Amino acid sequence: MTITALQTKNFTHDQFQHAGNALHSLAASVAKLVTTLWSAAMPSRQLVPTVLTARQEADQLRAMADDVQRSDPRFAQDLYAAADRHERAARSE
Repeated sequence: MTITALQTKNFTHDQFQHAGNALHSLAASVAKLVTTLWSAAMPSRQLVPTVLTARQEADQLRAMADDVQRSDPRFAQDLYAAADRHERAARSE
């Protein structure tokens, strides 16, 4: 008859601490790897500021005036007038 005994090892607090530190380091490394791979896969796009003409700016202002026309007609009229002044001022420069 054979008796097989299974020996269990009691882990100390320090051993759990070391295992926790190792897992934390592994997680940080994996996160850094994923970030690096994601950055390499995605092409970087630099935003180029769009320069609008005075006409385009005035048209945007008129569109804003159209949006508020029903709720505040006086303010909308001020916006229309400002758009006209902006366009005229750009033409005279």
